[in-house]
Amino acid sequence: MNVLSRIFSITGLLMAMALPSPAQQNDGLAVARKVAGKIIADTRFGFDLVLQKDVLGMQVIDFRSLAASSGQQVYARSQLTAINDTTVGFGLSYAGNISIWINKKQVYKGESSAIQIPKELSYNRFTFNTRLSAELKKGDNEITVVYNLAANAIPVVFLMPVTGSGDLNASAKFSSAVKDDNQNSAWMLLGPLNSRLQTNPENETPDYLMNGNTVLNWVKNPQRFLPELQTPATAAYQRDPYTDWHYSHGAMVWSIMALDKVGKYTDFAKQYIDFTLQQLPYFSYQYNSLFAWRGSYHRVFRRTMLDDTGAPILPFAEWYLKEKDPAVAALVMPVGQYVAQGQVRLKDGTFCRPEPVEFTVWADDLFMGVPFLLQMAKITGDNKYYDDAARQALNFRKYLLNSETGLYKHAWFDHTKQQSAAYWGRANGWIAWANAELLAKLPKTHPDYKQLLSNFKQQMKALVRYQNKNGFWCQVLNRADSYEETSCTALFTLALARGVREGWLSTSYRKNAFAGWKAVKSKIGENGVVHGICQGTELGDDDEFYMKRKTIDNDPRGLGAVITAGIEISKLK
Repeated sequence: MNVLSRIFSITGLLMAMALPSPAQQNDGLAVARKVAGKIIADTRFGFDLVLQKDVLGMQVIDFRSLAASSGQQVYARSQLTAINDTTVGFGLSYAGNISIWINKKQVYKGESSAIQIPKELSYNRFTFNTRLSAELKKGDNEITVVYNLAANAIPVVFLMPVTGSGDLNASAKFSSAVKDDNQNSAWMLLGPLNSRLQTNPENETPDYLMNGNTVLNWVKNPQRFLPELQTPATAAYQRDPYTDWHYSHGAMVWSIMALDKVGKYTDFAKQYIDFTLQQLPYFSYQYNSLFAWRGSYHRVFRRTMLDDTGAPILPFAEWYLKEKDPAVAALVMPVGQYVAQGQVRLKDGTFCRPEPVEFTVWADDLFMGVPFLLQMAKITGDNKYYDDAARQALNFRKYLLNSETGLYKHAWFDHTKQQSAAYWGRANGWIAWANAELLAKLPKTHPDYKQLLSNFKQQMKALVRYQNKNGFWCQVLNRADSYEETSCTALFTLALARGVREGWLSTSYRKNAFAGWKAVKSKIGENGVVHGICQGTELGDDDEFYMKRKTIDNDPRGLGAVITAGIEISKLK
């Protein structure tokens, strides 16, 4: 054991040994309800209209408003401002004949019989029909698209500056170059033109065209007002509406559902579920036809990772288990099929992501997948979901655990066969919660049960060595100089409390669970706002990356854990 581990071990032994009073034991439920009450107060089931914006650098050149026919020609133009003289790659999708001109020089000419509408494979990375590259001069570059529509094809062109790895290339930015233009679209459109009116982009692009008595003016790319979910001005958390589809919201509402079987918390969950189901048909249209890739509910349609599927669906699957509602099943079952068959995995079946590089295993994904697999096992009666859940827990341990510390790294990279840098607290917490769910719901006769139980005990034994004297765990678990973080403390608290209650752990861990709960409570205000939750966090290259992450009040990434910790503490005798 190294010196730092001894320090943590000693501080753990120095924690107060006195057993809590009944009042201290039972306040877990009251505190959890206070937190849930603030969430409910901060939730709005309504929309505001906002102007659709270009997002992610994707240029959606939408010619549908011009009502052009197959064979007619349409034009689009914009301005592309480059930081320096450079060569930029672009992703391009279209159907028909197209040529692209930059500074009156043709940089692309091609034909495609069918359009590949871009699909987001991972955060901000899309599929395209093809790619091209073009030289840009420093400053403003005029870009013109000449497009002949294909029969029976959607008349939309998608263009995005991309790096070699597929990320947005920010070295050039689109704008309309129109004086006093305050609209969001960077593109102007002209057309439709027949063959007699077609112009040559090598010459000056006309400011208007006459065809007898018909006048063709440039128009802006269509701008629409889209409904966006509301967040009240009084809400503690302003970054995302609690009604949106998000992994943290799924865990949060799922936890609230556990507060009662009949009552205001169940009523809130039902309202959340019903409201979501009611909105999805329209928002499917908005995502797939208006290409609002960052509009409300976009993640349920993106459906390319467990963040989009296995965790957000938790309250819906729980509700279906209770009520057998066919409308809920219509959402749950396709998500179950995605997790079972569509989710990216390593060759051995381990869940992974295509980011930041292909086949990266993220510790977070054990929770994003395992609880839902357990629900699917109950919904379908198919033991393959139990087998998959057990396999994930065993494999994540194989890839992410450091045997010397007993802690999990945030990620593992298939291309280097190496773990990532840090022992991030919440990543370890997601694993603890996932394993606590697995042990509670996996049949004890399952062939992997004993090994999973042993692994859980080993993780808890390791974690208590890193618990501070005041009950907290740190943002980076083995770095006492990193800040004390609420969400990981809640996650470890719920796992320890459940472990003792279920008999998986000895009663000696009770003091650690209660110390953890005391620490969590110290971060909860009288109004139910939870402080000290680390913001959403991608993979970092070193400890310092995690140590510099901000904390955000009532960030939903920690609220489900806090509520569940309170419930577990209330049951711990």
